[in-house]
Amino acid sequence: MEGTEATLEQRMLTDTLGAFGDGTQAKISAERGLLMLEGWLNALPGSIGIGRILSEIETLRDHLKTGEYDNELIRTLMLNMASHTLTISHEPMVDEATTHQLSQLANALRNFTNQID
Repeated sequence: MEGTEATLEQRMLTDTLGAFGDGTQAKISAERGLLMLEGWLNALPGSIGIGRILSEIETLRDHLKTGEYDNELIRTLMLNMASHTLTISHEPMVDEATTHQLSQLANALRNFTNQID
């Protein structure tokens, strides 16, 4: 996520942070969630160190597509994504500004899981 030009990864990070805020009051429909997950799947392939989060993104996307939601599975996947996001934020190739945004995203994902009934 380096360079001055906004990459798809950076745009997805900005859009996702905008959608979630701090995660405590976010209202995200399954449809919007699917669009964000698809965006991340498009942005992340080939990124170093991202393999560990792609599986959770794909599983959550596929689960949301069923229309029958297992809230515990959704919560678990999102908490795993938050943990992986925080780990990725400490990778040496991640710049300081992106590290901060990834940390914010990890917190927002964790906070959002508290809203899942």
